[in-house]
Amino acid sequence: MFARQIGRNMEVYVDDMLTESITADRHTDDLRETFDVLVKYGMKLNPAKCVFGVPSGRFLGYQVHQRGIEVNPEQIQALAKMVSLRTLKDVQRLTGCLASLNRFIAKSTDRCLPFFKALRKGKGIEWNEDCEKAFQALKDYLGRVPLLSKPETGETLYMYLSVSEVATSSVLVRQEEGIQKPIYYTSKALLPAETRYSPAEKMAFALITAARKLRPYFQAHKIEVYTSCPLKLILQKPEVSGRLTKWAIELSEFDVEYLPRTSIKAQAVAVFIAEFTEPSIEVARMMVEQNKKIFKWQLRVDGLSNTHGSGAGVVVSTPKGDSVECALRFDFKATNNQAKYEALIAGLKVCTVLGADEVEIFSDSQVVVNQVLDEYQARDESMITYLELAKELLGRFKEYRIVHPSIVKSKEVGAVFGERNSWITPIKEYLVNDVLPSDPLEAKWLKYRATRYSVLNGELYKRGYSRALQRCVGPEEAEGILRSIHSGNCGNHAGGVSLAHKTLRQGFYWPTLFADAKRVAARCEACQKIANNIRQPPELLQNITSPWPFAMWGIDLIGPMPTATGGAKHAIVAVDYFTKWVEAELLVHITEVNTISFVKKNILYRFGIPNTIITDNGTQFDGRKFRELCDKYSINNYYASPAHPQTNGQTEAVNKIINHNLKAKLATKKGSWADKLPQVLWAYRTTDRGSTGETPYSMAYGAEAVIPVETSFSSPRVQLFQLELNIDMLKCGLDELEERRERAKIRNTAYQQRVARYYNSHVRERVNPGTRDKAARSLADKWEGPYQITGIAGHGAYRITREGFGELPRPCNAQYLKIYYP
Repeated sequence: MFARQIGRNMEVYVDDMLTESITADRHTDDLRETFDVLVKYGMKLNPAKCVFGVPSGRFLGYQVHQRGIEVNPEQIQALAKMVSLRTLKDVQRLTGCLASLNRFIAKSTDRCLPFFKALRKGKGIEWNEDCEKAFQALKDYLGRVPLLSKPETGETLYMYLSVSEVATSSVLVRQEEGIQKPIYYTSKALLPAETRYSPAEKMAFALITAARKLRPYFQAHKIEVYTSCPLKLILQKPEVSGRLTKWAIELSEFDVEYLPRTSIKAQAVAVFIAEFTEPSIEVARMMVEQNKKIFKWQLRVDGLSNTHGSGAGVVVSTPKGDSVECALRFDFKATNNQAKYEALIAGLKVCTVLGADEVEIFSDSQVVVNQVLDEYQARDESMITYLELAKELLGRFKEYRIVHPSIVKSKEVGAVFGERNSWITPIKEYLVNDVLPSDPLEAKWLKYRATRYSVLNGELYKRGYSRALQRCVGPEEAEGILRSIHSGNCGNHAGGVSLAHKTLRQGFYWPTLFADAKRVAARCEACQKIANNIRQPPELLQNITSPWPFAMWGIDLIGPMPTATGGAKHAIVAVDYFTKWVEAELLVHITEVNTISFVKKNILYRFGIPNTIITDNGTQFDGRKFRELCDKYSINNYYASPAHPQTNGQTEAVNKIINHNLKAKLATKKGSWADKLPQVLWAYRTTDRGSTGETPYSMAYGAEAVIPVETSFSSPRVQLFQLELNIDMLKCGLDELEERRERAKIRNTAYQQRVARYYNSHVRERVNPGTRDKAARSLADKWEGPYQITGIAGHGAYRITREGFGELPRPCNAQYLKIYYP
């Protein structure tokens, strides 16, 4: 009902409703909007429980007014009147009252712990001196309970954490005119297992507990957590425990920023703060790292050596914020470590020239840093020389610090080399140097994303599921990894998904792993040549229809068959696409002359000149004489695509029926197929076809033929035969023939559309392929190529060419083409 008002000018909880306004002038309009909804849905109110136009009121047991939320005075008075409690019900009544006041009480679990201990002892309670002290302290605190503030939309909120031996606590505050005002206090008693957490884990647990209890605030606002414990470093360390990793992932949903605790600008918040004073050694070391001296001069160096040469990049940051960049190219051959030393020496010389007296040096070479710090021993003569020179230059500075960070300001040093930053750069910049993008949305996304990453020995790692740590790699390295796993010595030319899974199991990760794996697998030339044949249709089904009877014929051959009487081994078959009428003739030899003779005798001289003849690409149909015959009578001669008999599908279907019926009639006498062929043709011509619903005979002659069963068993039309009446019926049948043919044409079109719908539902288009190798055997390639498409020959057929071979003489159907990935 009130979906448009809740959160704007109304709050609802079960049957309690509160209409609120920012100003008194708007209150009348807000009430009118509320009453309009009540009238619309026929909802009635109890006048005795309604209050209007008040600056403050009671809602959900709290006193709500313009200044904020405060405790119901009646509850405070009830607690103040309580004396020392003696019975179990008295203590239960006390804890029940305190439960409703938890959000107002700082560290409520610590304050109420004696009461809970008294309740644990069973039916009888022991109200001891600790309980009495806690009770009196609680009444004193409630006498000056703080007023809770209401946050404004979109403002930044602040959180302080506290940990004791038995509980974790937190307070959420907002800042108004330089004063911090509390919004909500939370507290949770620690379970026995939780009390054994380290101090750092307890502090992280306090934060995750607060985030769960105050989830609406965390979702709607940016939260800045003030604590002297380095929570950010603790949650992002790669060697953290499983629960810390789990908490880090859970907190990544929110916009949380960790800041060192500063001065507290509210007495109510200052009373709350009581953090632990004995941090663990690891936390203390991290805190010392954070408070290290900040050097005015900073030097970042990097060196590189490869087959194309070697060079170095130097970036010096001055106290004024200026940046001095140098790029060096070496004329001598250097190893990678030598290039790193050359970069360091060049950078120190630049700092000396610029007048630096103290400098902080960042080098991405672990060997160089540790040798300078005397943690590694230089054994190679060239390394000893470089080390001595570097120490001599370092001795010119009053103070210096050399470190091996996770990243050496790759945005700056990479710019010197002219390199493009990879996806790793912003994450490492944030984790190491706390650098965020200027766009708030990008910064929020980066902070959320970085929770699953850690930096270890200068490398970025992602906490994964298949492996605890997965090394993050850039685009160039990723390409080499995929090719090695796919087609290297241990590669099995796996598909894209399997290749990606295997890469993850080997401990590597980058964001586009699965897409890159599919691309590498698809572009592998060896895989493309041995790929399985594609059964999925590549083009939409193209139906061939004849406009009138005997206008379109399909011609094909049957055979070779067993040698029949007269030496016949083949038969030539012609089918009319409209009536489905079949003509066939025995052939001893397949020649162009025999084909022409069949067309003249069985088609031209019997049914007239057709409009179209469809054949395959055999020489008997593609010869000069056959083409001259078609040109002489203006017959359109169309050829099926090579190795694609479906183009002449009607004739192929009839051939299959003839073969099937011959097998059924011949049994063991296969050589007599020539004698049975006329019977099979007769049976086919007098059987109705599913596509037209009519027999080919009736479609051709307008009446049904008399077949042997009618004479043997005396069918009605044989018994009642009258010559004159039969002549009249035949004439009527001829008059009706055109209408019957139209009905058959409609049924045939509907049949083709049903077949096309099913066929087209499985179509997947393919272009720019290589053709299949017919001679392919078990270890031979199934495809050849690549070919290039040069034109479209027709529906689903393309003209293709291959470099060095020219264009193929015949178009190729898309069924035998597949995409080639260079």
